[in-house]
Amino acid sequence: MISFSRTVKEEIVFNEFEPCCGKAILAALIKINGTLSLSNLGLTIDIRTENAKIASKIHKLLKEIYNPQIEFKVLRKMKLKKNNIYVVKVSKAKEILDDLGLYAGFGLTDVPQGSITSKQCCKRAFLAGAFLATGSVNHPSTANYHLEISVTNEELAMFIQYLMNQFELNAKVITRRSRHIIYLKSAEKIGDFLGLVGASSSYMSYESIRIDRDFINNINRLENCEIANEMKTMNAANQQIQDIQTIEEMMGLALLDEKTRQIAEVRLENPDVSLNELASLYEEKTGLKISKSGLHHRFKKISEEAAKLRAIHT
Repeated sequence: MISFSRTVKEEIVFNEFEPCCGKAILAALIKINGTLSLSNLGLTIDIRTENAKIASKIHKLLKEIYNPQIEFKVLRKMKLKKNNIYVVKVSKAKEILDDLGLYAGFGLTDVPQGSITSKQCCKRAFLAGAFLATGSVNHPSTANYHLEISVTNEELAMFIQYLMNQFELNAKVITRRSRHIIYLKSAEKIGDFLGLVGASSSYMSYESIRIDRDFINNINRLENCEIANEMKTMNAANQQIQDIQTIEEMMGLALLDEKTRQIAEVRLENPDVSLNELASLYEEKTGLKISKSGLHHRFKKISEEAAKLRAIHT
């Protein structure tokens, strides 16, 4: 079964991007998944991914924007996961990195130059590229809502958080096993992220499943609340009946004043009803109205009388 994360990524790669946005995506992918090396082609960039469609998208963007010499490799993992690793080896590294604002001597800058993400569309594209690189998102039907992007560089993590929060996503950053994790926990914000990075179908699917799930959870909460209230009502009624029976057996209900005695009789006749229902039944029987607080007061008197009688007979 294809994971929801993979579905989102494969929807993103099928989008068409303006050249400026293509550069922003490449900048994110190279910064997060790229390494520099020397070969017979000179200084080259190796970009790695476990998704063949992402590798194809990287190849397409590079060809369209820079037309470098590209070598394509497929490696096989030997441990745990058996996924292929796709390596895109690119010549003209310095020219590309300079243009993407990522070149610093013989290494990569911590974050790209501001011009790469100066436009709103390019900010979204950079976030799309970052998600393609190391992003993951839980399926909305699972127990927890969670989306994250993982990077090794703290400054880059703060930059990605900054870009996310430009769109009011309330992204947070934590460190986990020497990696920096930019994450979202709000279901609404995760949906917003999917929409802004171009995963429109995934966003609609996510929202539909989320709304259905939340609706069912709300119904379950209401049912649980109703059950709890019913249990509370039953427990209270049982205690009231025990108190009334104690008085009846030890001294008789004549011990009570008339109004309290009538309420005691109505309760014995209707052991399962709520206080609201008991008030209505009392009014039907006596023609007198009584409030819920009035019932509480009468049952408190009954409870106190029963406690006194139990104390005397123990």
